[in-house]
Amino acid sequence: MPKLATLPDTASVQDMQRNYRKLLDRVKQTRNPMFILRNNMPEAVIVDVKSWNETAERLAKLDEADALEALEIYKKEKKAGKLKVLKDKLSDLMK
Repeated sequence: MPKLATLPDTASVQDMQRNYRKLLDRVKQTRNPMFILRNNMPEAVIVDVKSWNETAERLAKLDEADALEALEIYKKEKKAGKLKVLKDKLSDLMK
């Protein structure tokens, strides 16, 4: 996925309504996200499908890595006898 430019590509909601094909073509060609603004505030972001898929795949890998890391921590703490049984409230863990 390409790096974000210093200043992101932007268009107004009105520009999107009037020139959607041209703006979508620009997003596809540059593979840079385009921020859609309403009253000069970000309303939405448009990205090309390939960039979206790459981002979603990276996020899924990060989620999997986090889950595996948490599992390893659990195994180590269980083996060390550091786990506590939660009886009634989450505050029980603080005791």
